[in-house]
Amino acid sequence: MAYSSSIQNELPPSGDTEKIWVYIKAGLDRILHNPGDNLGNNAYINLYTAVYNYCTSLKSSLGGAYYTASDATHNLQGTAFGKQLYERLNANIAEYMGEVVSRSQAHTGDDLLSFYNQEWTKYGDSAKITHNIFSYLNRHWIQREREEGANVCDVSTLMYQLWRDQFFMQVRNTLLDSVFSLMTRIRNGQVADINLVKSVADSFISLGNDDTVGISKKMEFYDKVFLQPLIQASTEYYRIESERLLQEGTTIDYIVRVSARLKEEDDRAELFLHESSLKEFKDALNKVLISRQKERFCAEFSPLLDARDKDNIKRLYSLMSRTGTGAPLEPLRLVFSDYVKNAGLEAVRQVSGTDEASGSITNEARLFVTAILSVHDQFAELLHDAFDEDTGFSKSLDNACKEFFNVNQMCPEGGARAPQLLAHYCDTLLKKGSANVRVMGAEGASDEDNLEAQLSQAVSVYRFLKAADVFQKFYSQHLARRLVYDQSVSSHGEEVMISKLKDVSGVDFTSKLQRMFLDMTVGKEMSEEFKERSLENNYKLPFDFDMKVLHTVSWPLKSQDSKLVLPPLMGSVCDQFTTYYQNKHNGRKLNWLWQYSRAEIKMFFPKATGPAAKSGYIFSVTTFQLAILMMFNAESGPGTGYDAITGPTLTMSQIVQETGLEESAVKGELEVFCKAQVMKSSNGKVNGDSKFVLNADFKSKRMRLNLSAAKKSEQKKEAEDTMNSVMTDRMLTIQAAIVRIMKTRKTLSHRQLVEDTISQIKLFQASVGDIKKAIDVLIDKEYLKRSDENHNVYNYLA
Repeated sequence: MAYSSSIQNELPPSGDTEKIWVYIKAGLDRILHNPGDNLGNNAYINLYTAVYNYCTSLKSSLGGAYYTASDATHNLQGTAFGKQLYERLNANIAEYMGEVVSRSQAHTGDDLLSFYNQEWTKYGDSAKITHNIFSYLNRHWIQREREEGANVCDVSTLMYQLWRDQFFMQVRNTLLDSVFSLMTRIRNGQVADINLVKSVADSFISLGNDDTVGISKKMEFYDKVFLQPLIQASTEYYRIESERLLQEGTTIDYIVRVSARLKEEDDRAELFLHESSLKEFKDALNKVLISRQKERFCAEFSPLLDARDKDNIKRLYSLMSRTGTGAPLEPLRLVFSDYVKNAGLEAVRQVSGTDEASGSITNEARLFVTAILSVHDQFAELLHDAFDEDTGFSKSLDNACKEFFNVNQMCPEGGARAPQLLAHYCDTLLKKGSANVRVMGAEGASDEDNLEAQLSQAVSVYRFLKAADVFQKFYSQHLARRLVYDQSVSSHGEEVMISKLKDVSGVDFTSKLQRMFLDMTVGKEMSEEFKERSLENNYKLPFDFDMKVLHTVSWPLKSQDSKLVLPPLMGSVCDQFTTYYQNKHNGRKLNWLWQYSRAEIKMFFPKATGPAAKSGYIFSVTTFQLAILMMFNAESGPGTGYDAITGPTLTMSQIVQETGLEESAVKGELEVFCKAQVMKSSNGKVNGDSKFVLNADFKSKRMRLNLSAAKKSEQKKEAEDTMNSVMTDRMLTIQAAIVRIMKTRKTLSHRQLVEDTISQIKLFQASVGDIKKAIDVLIDKEYLKRSDENHNVYNYLA
């Protein structure tokens, strides 16, 4: 079709619509065919004026219609000529679309895409210019018609509708075939221009635009004619490829290949798809490439964990997480949790049967905790490197660690061995003389930094405890001993540990620990003041004296039932301090904890050689041991049983009577002396028939000997007493929780009260049996009452 590339300069008369239309059509043809040509200001203004004149004409040469001034007052002329111009514009553009369709038939494949994009770009420019030129028609006739409900649209929308209906729908199948053919070549590794697809896809979005509908409606055309066919073609392509990959290779090969494929598709989709359609497109590919193979992936997960193949584990996780981070990943999380649990149980089993583990509780605790940490750290690293710190896998790791940490070959079910071992391990880290446990950390790090790192690891295990109250009780006892016996490796380490425990357990527990440190500071000041007062009163202490005054509520130390009879010299000093303390704090009472007191005594033996012959041996002993040894002092003078120049010979009954101790306590100390060969027994045993004397032949290469170490029997009894204390505290905690619940709820069924109590107590797992016992106790104490109507319902008694 021929058209004039120029527009006549002279504007037609305003009253002749036919000549005006010829003028407008010539300009419109030029705009449609060459929108890039510069119309110039005069031509643009003339075309705009021509549209205005056409719409406001009083006479039309079409059909010989004339309008009078009376008609004009009712805007009939504007209505008639606006409609005429709109229809003529529609017909002219439709004619141009037919021309474009004819020209498109000469193109196929990528050439058709290029032709489509070129024409689309040109047409878009034409639509903008035409819309502006016809703005008077848009503002008046079109707007009025739309307000009255007529099915018309503005000029720009009209032009896009004509492109869609008159051109695109004619070439739709061929065009989409060309798009999918190009995509297939790219997927097959051939070179093609993806931008051709992007331009076509962008045009579909514009073709759906209609200023009368919302955004969701505007995307319907794009979704219908492009996105859904694209998804259908892509899923079919990858269905075939997935079957081929599984036939040709292993599941791992499939995972590697599909990971790369989906990465390529993601990158391409970002280039040509609208952002609102990315998820639907990716989900469709995920379904065909991942979801259908989920069982294969889960079966391959355990072998990957066995091999610690982080790269492929990460690929597998990344693939599965594309289908969702919740339920779709749950099968993998279950496999992961079971695997970690079994690995932990095996690690504990391997160390539990060793000679080293059975040698002492210190070794047992160290091997146990290091085995736990080894497994946890190994999988925590995997969690970071392969699972991107996924919260679901992190929870699975924690749950698995909680399972094998609390119940394993070293910690039987129903017991509280795990928290005891953890508390002892922490004690070993913080106690002097445990360098073999405190391992080296990062190169160049200080001892304190290494200690802090190990304390952090130990505290990280704390959150796996099911009986945190047991740990707290035992840790408090260990801390008390370290402070009383001045065995802490550093005050900084103790402060760091308390700070870390505060973060995981709260202030209720750590506040008592902090008060213990305060008592140590105050006690040191008091001891110094006592020494100064003694000098002021002309009383010289006969030996070095260090007294620690501890508040009962803060310290987990028990008072001794038996009353120790102190040696006279020691007793006089203690009496002096008691008088000083009561004068300083009127109304307070001191309870002497002799079982926790320690002393150093110098002893001479006739056959000692070397420095010991001159300086003697220094024994570190308990107060009980001190009282017994002082009875064998040669300066004690003659008496019944004092028949040896090296000291007296005493029976057990004499020692019990003189010291005031229980016979079992005396027997335990005498066993220590005989084992260390400090004493001799007349019959080689320690019983009521034995007679004891200092071993004049005693020799040792060490000048200092520690005889005050805790005995296994004492440790066992102390552990039993501690657990009894824990159970007592638990029962009180359960009772308090029940009272709080019932005070709020007033009336509850038995089942609901049990559930609420279990959920409220976080420090330990309250058993149903213990809750029932606590309910019975509270009924006896008249805090609760069973309902008269239903015995399974409880009422709170105010």
